[in-house]
This record gives sequence, C-alpha cells and structure tokens, in this order.
Amino acid sequence: MPAQSSQRIFWGAGTLILVLWFLLPGGHHHFSEFLTAGMVVSLGSLAITLKFFPGWQRRMPTMDATKITVPIVEKTLATTEGLIQQLETLAEPTPQATEFKQQIQEVRTQLQRQEPRLVVMGAPGVGKSTLIPLLQSQWMPNLDYPCTIAETECFLPTATSDLPPVVQAAGLVLFVLQADLTDSEHQSLQLLRDQNKRVLVLFNKQDQYLPTQRLILQQKLQQHLQSWLPAQDILAIAAHPQAIKVRRYQEDGSCQEALEHPQPDLVGLTKRLNQVMAAEKEQLILFQTYQQTLALQAQVQGQLNRMRHQLALPIIERYQWITGATAFANPFPTLDMLATAAISAKMVMELGSLYKLKFSLAQAQAVAATLATAILKLGLVEISTQALSSLLKGHHFTFVAGGLIQGVSTAHLTRVAGLSLVEHFQELSELAIAAPESNWNPEKLKQIVAKVFQEHQKIDFLKDFAQQSIGRFRPQKGLLNATAPAS
Repeated sequence: MPAQSSQRIFWGAGTLILVLWFLLPGGHHHFSEFLTAGMVVSLGSLAITLKFFPGWQRRMPTMDATKITVPIVEKTLATTEGLIQQLETLAEPTPQATEFKQQIQEVRTQLQRQEPRLVVMGAPGVGKSTLIPLLQSQWMPNLDYPCTIAETECFLPTATSDLPPVVQAAGLVLFVLQADLTDSEHQSLQLLRDQNKRVLVLFNKQDQYLPTQRLILQQKLQQHLQSWLPAQDILAIAAHPQAIKVRRYQEDGSCQEALEHPQPDLVGLTKRLNQVMAAEKEQLILFQTYQQTLALQAQVQGQLNRMRHQLALPIIERYQWITGATAFANPFPTLDMLATAAISAKMVMELGSLYKLKFSLAQAQAVAATLATAILKLGLVEISTQALSSLLKGHHFTFVAGGLIQGVSTAHLTRVAGLSLVEHFQELSELAIAAPESNWNPEKLKQIVAKVFQEHQKIDFLKDFAQQSIGRFRPQKGLLNATAPAS
C-alpha cells in the first residue's frame, strides 16, 4: 500500500475514534484528555511517516561500465575539482583539501598512463597471497603496458553499500574461492554486481578435490552466478598444488619414494586475462577512473557538508532566539505568526546562500510556507508546546508563563525547521540542482521535519533547551540578549 494512502487511512481512523470517544454519552471527557489522545494520534502519525518514508541515503551512483566515456569521466573530475574549490572558499587551505587535490591529480595521471588496476579478493586462506606473485612473474612481464595488482579481504555490505576504496580503484576484480560460496562471499559478489564491477571468479585449490567433486562444485558456482556472470568468467586454478608422492624404480629393482610439487596451473586464467585486456582494457580503465573519482567526490562532499553544517548552526541559533523572543514579547498571536514567517524567509535565504542555492524573496517565502505547513500537518506545535509546558510548569519565572511557553516552543520549532532545511539543502547541493524551487519536494521535506523533530524530543535536550531559553528571555537582560547569537 502506498505510504500516502496509509497515512490518510491512519488519520481518518484516528480522527473518527477521537470524535466518537469524545461524543459518546456518559463519557464526560475533559478537553485535556481529548488533547492528550490527540497527541497520541499525532505521535502515531510521526511513526507512520518515519516508517513509510525512510531516510534518503546518498549512495554512489551506478552506471553501466560499457557506457562510460571520456567526456563523462572528465565531467566527473571537473565536478570533483569544483567541490574542492568550494571547500577552500569556506576556510583557509587545510591539509585535507591539499590531499584531495593531490588525489585528483593522481587519478588524472592514471587515466593518461592507461594503467589498469586489478584487485585480488577473497576470504582468508583461499590463496590470494600466493596468486599475486605468480601473476606478477608469469603474466605481467608479457604485457606492453603498466598494470598494478592489489589484495583485499572479502567484505560485508555496509549501510551505504559503498565498495572499499581499493576495490573502487580497480577495473577488474579477481574473486578467489576454494569451495562453494559462503554467505559472506555471496553478499560481497552481490555488491560487486550491483556496482557493475568487472569480475572473474577463480576456483582455487581444485587439485584438492576428486574430478567428480571438482565438476560438481564448478556446476554449483555457475548456477549461483549465471544470472550475471558467464561461464567463461568462472575459472578453475591451482596456485599452489599439493605435493604428490612419486615412486621411482631403479635399475636394480629397488623403489624410492619422493614428494614432488606440481607447477601452478594458471593457464586458463592467464588466457582469459589476455582476452579481457585485449577487448576491454580501455573501458576498464575508464570505469575504474570514474568510480575512483566518484569515491573521492563523496569524501570531498562529506567534508564540505560537515563544514557547512558547522557554519549553519550559528545562523539557526540566531534565528531561533529571534523568533522565540518575538513570540515571547508580542501579546498578539497573529502578529507573532507574521513576524516568524518574515524571519523564516530570511533564514531560508541565508542558509541557501551557504549551500550555493540562491533563493529570491518569493521563493524563500514559499519554502518557509512549506515548512510551516509540514509542521502544522504533523501536529508538532501541539506536541512541542505540551512537552515544554510540563517542563516549565512551576518554574519561578511565571509572571509571563504563557508567553514563555510560546517563546520556547517557537524557538524549538525554528531550530527544527532550520536543521531540516540544512539537511534538504545538503541533498539539493549534492545533486547539483541549479533551480532548487523547481525541484522542491514537500513530501520529502515533511519526512525530514518529522525525523529532525523526533531527534530533538529527547527529554534531556528539552530540559537544556528550556533552561537556555529562560536565560535568553529574562526581562532584566532584555530582548537584545535574546536576539544575540549563541556562544
């Protein structure tokens, strides 16, 4: 069932139950009880929203390796260099920014040198360390171009489903097995498939099995992998064959026994490697450069996001105290709403500028209205007010208790709105969207608001926030203290 339909059903059923419960004869329910039940429905809607609108995780984009071209790679490199420049404009040159510039230059050099990179992957004990020197001595000397080989263990997919850097930088993965697929090996291969990596699966230590067993294992591997890997890319090898006991009879009729070590059997592998390199080398280099650049781009973007978030917090804190002080000091709720809306539009423009998203005043007002609508539809005003009222009840600062609660709640919701904007602006910036208004997604923003609000409803945070607000709104310190940036 679609998420929106589920939410409509939940709200409709919840409202009907509340109305019936409130109107049933003999109930004598107080309005406070009705409000409490409404809070339950609102919180339930938040849970439904978070369930059916899970957080958007930024994953590395995938593309068919055969469709990668030099212009695509150059464009990706240029985009990454642009992000590094943005990073440098936010702060003085840092060692990390310098390292990023060095890495992007290394990627460009690699592309120019036409150097394919291979990685040998497998579980511990499958023969990776034995195979690499054999390839370096028996296969690589016959090549007329540079080539590098690295080694890595199997890995389990992470929450972001990104490949390890050594795998991202490789054009061809030699995945080594010594028996049927284990669960971790199967998951690793699935992620390699999802990321469109070029893979050869190597069934090593075949000499340890009887011919019939060897045939059965190869058939099982082909059945498991046939949906994405052709049979010619599943190869049997013996990197370090077991010693064989040999009997030699002498002329005098005596017999001598000795252990002999057969030569490694890599004929099928080297033949297939030559075929792959002859047909796909240039495309493999392009794809490995593309993925390596994307991995570097993600690192730069992550650092850029962290720095922007640090710069955004003082802006959000300044506006949260401005809106809170306005709501606290102004006895007319309608004027409070107008003042808050005007300030929110300015906050949208200021935060947008930090993320290189330029909003006109009209666009900023539209975004602010979208935020307000999301907050109202989720019932966050009532939830925030009730939670903070219980914390502020009985406080000695009671001569303007209603204004205090209104001011603290307004400041709290402004902080939620600001942090929600930061998260969504970060996403728009990562997608390199030139016209944010045309790509604004109210439903996605609603989900972000719900998530951020839930994160800022912990009792310890609310207690600290309430104490900070009381200090800001004390009459002897005046309104100017409330509008000053937080330290």
